[in-house]
Amino acid sequence: MKILQLVTKRQYRGAEVFAANLSSELIEFGHEIIFAGLYQHDSDILEVENALNIDLCTKKTGNFSFYLVKNLVALIKKEKPDVVQCNGSDTLKYMVVASFFTPKTPITYRNISTISEWIDSPIKLKVYKYLFKRVAHVTSVGSESIQDLINTLGYPEGQTSVIRRGIPIKEIKTSQIDHSLRDELKLKDKDKIVMHIGNFSPEKNHEFLLDIFSRIKKENSGIKLVCVGDGINFSSIQHQIKKQSLEHTVFLLGFRKDIPELLSQADCFILASKIEGVPGVILEAASQRVPSVATNVGGVPEVLINGKTGFIIDNFDKKEFKERLISLVSNSEINKEMGENAFRLVQNEFNPLRNARKFEVLYTRLANKRLEKEKLRILQIIQKKQLRGAEVFASQLGNHLQSSGHIVKIISIYDGTAHLPFDGKIESLNRNKRHRSFDPNGWRKLNEIVKSFQPDIIQANASDTLKYAVLSKLFFRWKAPLVYRNASTSSFYIKNKLTKNVNAFLLKKIDLIISVSQASLKDLNILFPFTKNKSLVIPVGVEETLDLDKKKIKNPFKNKEKFNLLHIGSFTREKNHIGLIKIFNKTVAKNNNFHLSLIGEGPLIPNIKKLVSDLELSENVDFLGEIENPRDYLIFSDTFLLPSLVEGLPGVILEAMYYKTPVVAYNVGGVSEVLSNNLTGKLIKFDDEKGFSDAVIELKRNKELMVSIVQNAYALICENFLNTDIKEDFLTSYMELERGENPLNLRPEHH
Repeated sequence: MKILQLVTKRQYRGAEVFAANLSSELIEFGHEIIFAGLYQHDSDILEVENALNIDLCTKKTGNFSFYLVKNLVALIKKEKPDVVQCNGSDTLKYMVVASFFTPKTPITYRNISTISEWIDSPIKLKVYKYLFKRVAHVTSVGSESIQDLINTLGYPEGQTSVIRRGIPIKEIKTSQIDHSLRDELKLKDKDKIVMHIGNFSPEKNHEFLLDIFSRIKKENSGIKLVCVGDGINFSSIQHQIKKQSLEHTVFLLGFRKDIPELLSQADCFILASKIEGVPGVILEAASQRVPSVATNVGGVPEVLINGKTGFIIDNFDKKEFKERLISLVSNSEINKEMGENAFRLVQNEFNPLRNARKFEVLYTRLANKRLEKEKLRILQIIQKKQLRGAEVFASQLGNHLQSSGHIVKIISIYDGTAHLPFDGKIESLNRNKRHRSFDPNGWRKLNEIVKSFQPDIIQANASDTLKYAVLSKLFFRWKAPLVYRNASTSSFYIKNKLTKNVNAFLLKKIDLIISVSQASLKDLNILFPFTKNKSLVIPVGVEETLDLDKKKIKNPFKNKEKFNLLHIGSFTREKNHIGLIKIFNKTVAKNNNFHLSLIGEGPLIPNIKKLVSDLELSENVDFLGEIENPRDYLIFSDTFLLPSLVEGLPGVILEAMYYKTPVVAYNVGGVSEVLSNNLTGKLIKFDDEKGFSDAVIELKRNKELMVSIVQNAYALICENFLNTDIKEDFLTSYMELERGENPLNLRPEHH
């Protein structure tokens, strides 16, 4: 693809630096980039290597320039980009006007602020509502800012997505630093450096910081403030520093390019802004293991976890700001711990490669609206109408694909009584499990559906669906590409040579294998090395729930005064209910105020009920059976437990995390890809029943840890595991297969 990244000026400021970094990632993926500024910057011009770098006019003159529009139209007609991304309100204004004179190139806008705070008149509101009618999609740096845009402009929610800023991690070693900041400022080794980076403009609230440091100077003169940046308030702040006799406490460095090197020498980062979108500078500090203290505005809570990666101060409370800042720079142990937590947060949630892939998926979809046929016909095959992860996710995915304008049909191999969450009818082949190894009539019935429906893509979702899909295709020679969704750890089930040979034969006939986790992919690739060249990872996701008000939902637990533990899963060997009951027995032996609820059906229920009775736990354990929608139990449970023997990537723990319920789980399969111990959950070494029990008890005792875990977990799910986003990954893979391309060619990290 050819992508036009439009910025206000090619300068070293947040939005422009992000667009440049994203452009570099996209070039690495094989795309062409035009990096264009509306106006020429005076000095320190930002350029993207291997891109077409260009400015459309020399400087800004007046409110609107028809000369600039003319140059933008000429650029688009000459270069013919597939997609244009506007970074900043001026770029959107000019691109919308230019779009009337150019081919219909999709426009996407990157929103980095709270739009309602700068639309200050009915006329401006009307203008921006009109401008956004020409925008195909809006990405935002945070969920709050995107919701604000939807509410303010009435923009369609289905044309929005949250794609956070990717932060490149540049490891700085002492030997790499050209000069020491302490030497430059003539500071003592024992002095503490607190850093602020940002434009000197009213919304950055430098006056607040000067007031804070006037107070700190009286208590601890060794804590210094270093401010990096320039802007209209620079001279005013210089004057204020002299007036308040802060020349030896507050230092102004002006504009600098060596931001990572400067941050690596700081003890703490601070931000006192009056207005913010999602401040990437807090993440830049985190990438150097520097914790932050910031005022609670805009999207600050989306990049700073209070009490974990720094401190968030409500209501511009100067006393609390001062105290938190002094405690953070004075306690080296807490400072180091929070710095490490901040670094892990950037690694896990703000990975530039992962976020660039999300932009690539979006651009591909927008370009395909012009270049591809509008609708795909997609056939999803499930094993049975049952409330199991694979079937539930296939139903949810089907709904999202349908809402994007595609035609989806779901069929099950075996019949079942469960009502799956698919908005259409699910047909059944009504096959008999006793004939699963050899069922020509079943293969024929599947062929009849394929001939009638004429799908562009067929996806087999786990278990027997692989066998039926492959053998029907072989015997009846239909042509549609076959996708297999690998949702577990194959080696757990494939134990003998015959089973391995049969599965090898089937998998060789598959066009693409989509695993739910890196662990599932790695396990399959080791078991069947030939799968490496057609395997990628697209995780399972959760359904987004808007405006969930817990007060309007009835707590379903009978024992509300108890600490309610919950497990959801079929009563089968791999779910390890025996181990779960043993863990629970250890837990109630230490504290009888626990209650365990088990949701699910399966062949092992009689065995588990007998074990519960034998251990005299019947009053502490409820068997609730299969529940169509266990959401309310997930919302009100105090902790969710998953001591499975094997897992791919269990959707149920993602749901628990989304509903802000802490999770304790064994480290099996892909669980560690979502659970980081004491950060997003409790990750327990496999088969450590005592450690599992201790973790449950710790969560009950340590409310602060529980609150921190659920906040981190919720942020992780919203960033990486919402079905609205995951659908795009499936759709891109389907379109590439339908065109006869290999979806792995654009995803080298999956090899």
